[in-house]
Amino acid sequence: MPGMFHVKHLWCQTRIRVGLPEFHGERAMSEYQQETLEATERTRAEVGRILDVFLDSQERRLPVDVRHSLVDLAFMLAEWGAGMNLTGHRGPASIMSHLICDGLALWGCARSLVAEERSGPLSDLGAGAGFPGLPVALVEPGLQVILVESRERRHHFQRAVRRKLRLTNVDPRLGRIEQLPPSGSDWVVAQAVAKPDRALALGVPWLNPGGVMLIPGNEPSKEASAQLAICESGILHYEVPDRREPRWLWWGRTRFPGGC
Repeated sequence: MPGMFHVKHLWCQTRIRVGLPEFHGERAMSEYQQETLEATERTRAEVGRILDVFLDSQERRLPVDVRHSLVDLAFMLAEWGAGMNLTGHRGPASIMSHLICDGLALWGCARSLVAEERSGPLSDLGAGAGFPGLPVALVEPGLQVILVESRERRHHFQRAVRRKLRLTNVDPRLGRIEQLPPSGSDWVVAQAVAKPDRALALGVPWLNPGGVMLIPGNEPSKEASAQLAICESGILHYEVPDRREPRWLWWGRTRFPGGC
């Protein structure tokens, strides 16, 4: 489908004492479980609505299984993030809007930059919990997505997502960008890694000739353009429904052996 888009004992004691509801009989337990299920279904519906509004704004449709997987991804990160501090976005709805839809919008913006089909890998440097790489991998199953992250908890989350959602096109790698052997990629994205000029310097070794570097941010930046390996560059603006702040994407293409 190309182009689609502790303190251990104290914590345990506290949880037993005040963290769990008290039940009086099987009926009360059943009612609680039913209420929990209904609340989860309401949240899933809201998260799905956010995704659908975004897809409508992009005039795109996704297969039902891909849509469900994107919603599952939002819930997985919310569940893991609650105990492991993987992201500042605490609920599935916020994750869907600020991470998943944002990643898909970024990718749609990037794909508009090139007329020819580029099927080489996408390397997401400093991927954190796996964004934007994981959403892109879900909508582009034929594209290999490399996730580079130096923090173990985030790397473990990436691996868990790969297993649960059966993302055979995802390759999580643990280590620092500058210390891992680069893999030649047609696309490299560096989001919130460093200042644009530093992010570009880290990303260029990972790019194939003619590959495209992507540096998203909340404000336009021209700092990254002064790199000899880049033969053309520009700045694009993209929007995500339910996000108030504007989003900007600096892009730059590396030189081919014979020139730009």
